[in-house]
Amino acid sequence: MNSSSLSLRSFRAAKAVWKALFLREAMVRMFGTRMAWAWLVLEPVVHVLMFVLIYNALRLRHLGGIETALWIAVGLLVFLTFRRTLTQVQNGANANISLFAYRQVRPADVVLVRAGFEGVSMLVISCLVFLAGALMGWMAWPASLWKVLEAFTLAWLCAFGLGMAFGVLVKLVPEATHIIGFITMPLMMISGAIFPLAMVQQPYLGWLLLNPLAHAIEAARVGFAPYYHAVPGLDLGYAYGFALVLVFMGLALFRRFEQRLIMQ
Repeated sequence: MNSSSLSLRSFRAAKAVWKALFLREAMVRMFGTRMAWAWLVLEPVVHVLMFVLIYNALRLRHLGGIETALWIAVGLLVFLTFRRTLTQVQNGANANISLFAYRQVRPADVVLVRAGFEGVSMLVISCLVFLAGALMGWMAWPASLWKVLEAFTLAWLCAFGLGMAFGVLVKLVPEATHIIGFITMPLMMISGAIFPLAMVQQPYLGWLLLNPLAHAIEAARVGFAPYYHAVPGLDLGYAYGFALVLVFMGLALFRRFEQRLIMQ
């Protein structure tokens, strides 16, 4: 049997594993507990509505040249795509450790499927939020759907890579969970999801723009409204480079510590 046939068989086996894991993840996340599917949808919706009401109470109708509701919704949905994917990937190996009894299932398969499910679910939820907002006159249709999808993908890639790195770190040093929580807590603010980064002066703005998630959030807003006054220094090339480094680092760590990840 030649190498191409072996590769094809390996790909088919991996594809079957991913499909089974995806269906299992979907059933657990949507029907694992009572009303689990409702919380999956309501969490981002409640976040968006809460901050829209706060900004309306402050009589801020526009931010960066676009409607406040649109500004908030885009920023929060991109951020929540990042945060939820990060959480699911970070906890993926520990939450599915019983599956590693099957030799076809590897830790990387589990976290890839978890990240994929989170990305798909957040994409569907985001579409529903934007559709509802457009029908009610709160939001506009995206001027460039491709740019919006690109920004969401960038946030997803960052979460996938960072989540794998954090997952290995927590497995090796369980106490690191507290440090990771402390680090990620202010991300919503410093990424520009609910606070305009354009209001920050240099050199502090330059420091905040080291965060690739900030570029993804601003790029998504530009995708909706090209006339949006994006923060100076927006650079998707830098953000993509950073995201790819995170993904390769996470995959390398998963490969290096695979045996540790599958141990109780």
